[in-house]
Amino acid sequence: MNRLRVKCVKCGKEWEKASAIPWGPDDISSSLCDSCFREVISPIIHKKQLKEGNFACFGKGATHCDQLECKYRQWCLRMEESEEAPRKDDEDRLAVATVCH
Repeated sequence: MNRLRVKCVKCGKEWEKASAIPWGPDDISSSLCDSCFREVISPIIHKKQLKEGNFACFGKGATHCDQLECKYRQWCLRMEESEEAPRKDDEDRLAVATVCH
């Protein structure tokens, strides 16, 4: 599997991700890293949660959520879970960041 370099448009962190397309060593794409994505999306989801009659708590919990009717509950819990356990992509991101800086 080929690897694509990605750079966060907000904080500048770089990482690699698997890609079916053969990219060259100078090719790079842009996106948001997980923490910047959470920072950008949380206020939007908080407004929607309040509109639905839930607490504006997206991204603030740990591993438990008692808002069973919230549309964003599973997504939020998965994001929390992914921040606790390092993933293979995190190792790749760290390796690229170390090499690039």
